[in-house]
Amino acid sequence: MIEELIRIKGFNNIELIEPSKKRTQDTLNFKQKLFHLSQRSLASKGYMEIITWSFTDSRIDKQFSKSEKEIQIFNPISSDLNVLRRSIFSNLAIYLKKNQDRGYEDLSLFEIGPTFFGKNPGEQQVVVGGLKSGKINRKSWLDKERDVDVFDIKSDVIKTLIELGIEEKNLIVSDNTKTSYHPGRSGSVTLKSEKGPHLAYFGEIHPAIIKNLDCKDKNIFGFEIFLKNISEPNTKLRQSKKSFQASDYQKSERDFAFVIDKIFKIGALEKIIREVDDDLIQRVSTFDVYEGENIPKNKKSVAINVTLQAIDKTLTENDLDEISKRIIDMVSKKTGATIRS
Repeated sequence: MIEELIRIKGFNNIELIEPSKKRTQDTLNFKQKLFHLSQRSLASKGYMEIITWSFTDSRIDKQFSKSEKEIQIFNPISSDLNVLRRSIFSNLAIYLKKNQDRGYEDLSLFEIGPTFFGKNPGEQQVVVGGLKSGKINRKSWLDKERDVDVFDIKSDVIKTLIELGIEEKNLIVSDNTKTSYHPGRSGSVTLKSEKGPHLAYFGEIHPAIIKNLDCKDKNIFGFEIFLKNISEPNTKLRQSKKSFQASDYQKSERDFAFVIDKIFKIGALEKIIREVDDDLIQRVSTFDVYEGENIPKNKKSVAINVTLQAIDKTLTENDLDEISKRIIDMVSKKTGATIRS
């Protein structure tokens, strides 16, 4: 019937009406965007995504979740899928071991999925988890071969959190950690203060767990990122990102050696220096830590390199002296540190 009416009237006489292209609401909500951003962020760092059941083997799950109550499944589909996972590591560890047993040496795996802390609806949270093992630059002519270490996994976590929209200055790294990590080679990331919401844990998986899992490579590091603790910003992630600006002017470097309390964290010291001037200070890196002769007891000497560069001019000696003085004064005020003579 419709076709006949169109034929009689003529196709050329029918007005074309384009569909409305105006979007009344976002296609994805904030949590869904975080999920996909996390996927892209970790994939860009060389991680391979795995997708597994929310069920797992109770023998593996209890290795990572000794303090929480086990959530058993009635009539499980398999004897090795008999509990709801309480840790994102439970299935990640299983498949890391399977790949190691098949001869894969350098592995970076991640999964995003729910972990459960109760059997009632809603007693779960979405966690981004990853495991990394093996070596960096294996058999490379360009760079020296070395084992994966805690600084690699920490860097992956910090960069991912920044890419999820959290400013680096609001990320507080401490050595508070969980029992599933090596107590001396792990840490946590909280928001704005050590008592703030936990954003992530990272570090070397506890040697006792690795031994119980019978993994070929004992050098295994992991991280957990808790998406529920990342709040939606007032501005869209795309708008909050700073555009990259390359300076045409010469950069300068200054070295500082601070004598500071032994227990003071180097990351916190670097953070204080960065906050002196976000525009001029391009990079802060620690290149030496010394304890011993000529250093007071319970103190350490921390040598830090600061790269300075302006976007609109070449910095003069007076500019460099002024920013150096500000750095020294700020560190001294906030930490009580002194310049090593």
